[in-house]
Amino acid sequence: MLKPGCRLSPAGEVLLIPEGALRLQGPAYRILQACDGTKTVTEIVAELLKDFPGADQMKVSEETSSFLLKLVERAVIEFV
Repeated sequence: MLKPGCRLSPAGEVLLIPEGALRLQGPAYRILQACDGTKTVTEIVAELLKDFPGADQMKVSEETSSFLLKLVERAVIEFV
C-alpha cells in the first residue's frame, strides 16, 4: 500500500512522492495499482502473468519483488 503523501498521478505513469515524482516504466504503474493493501507479492505477480501471458514467471516474480523492495527502502510503500 502506498504510504501517506505518495500517490499515483491520475494522468498515469507517474508516482508522486514527497520528494518529487518518479516516472514509471513498463508494468510499474500496473504493479503499484495492485498494491492496495490486500494483495501479497505472489498475488500481484499472478495478476501480471494474466496481463502478460507469454511472460516468464520467474523473471516477472524476481523483477516485481526487486521493484517493490526498492520502493519499501525509499519509504514509498509498505506491506501490512
